[in-house]
Amino acid sequence: MNNIKTQAIVESVFSSAIHKLDMQESGNCYHDLYVQVDMESGEILIYDEEERLLEKVVVFDWVDKSESDEAFRSEVTATLKAALSLLVSKKMFEKPCFMQPFSVSLTGDDFSVIEELLFVDDDNLRIDDPLLKDLDADLDNFLTQLLSDVK
Repeated sequence: MNNIKTQAIVESVFSSAIHKLDMQESGNCYHDLYVQVDMESGEILIYDEEERLLEKVVVFDWVDKSESDEAFRSEVTATLKAALSLLVSKKMFEKPCFMQPFSVSLTGDDFSVIEELLFVDDDNLRIDDPLLKDLDADLDNFLTQLLSDVK
């Protein structure tokens, strides 16, 4: 699979959806965008927070992948996050139509959130949160080591 080509397609569909929101004369402000990916058709669908379809595109590299659902979702999520990261660096989410906190979430057909892909709140940007995983265990280990000589 050509990851760079796929990422460019994803970036383009997001840019198009953002442009549509930015050009609306209704003056609506958005806090959320929802992304759905259909494994069978390879289609990416982007919705606003009112569940209106903004943009869609078929990623032919994703059509009928032979890998497991979990491996497919992992690949898709990584590509979406990489494209969103690039859009953040281009300040695409700093348009007046977006209000903070702002998030982009991968959802199921029923709009239930599967995974948060991007979260922006003032100066906080979270594309992935590996630092927070296992934080409790890390703190417990730290305290145990720190207090081990105070017995």
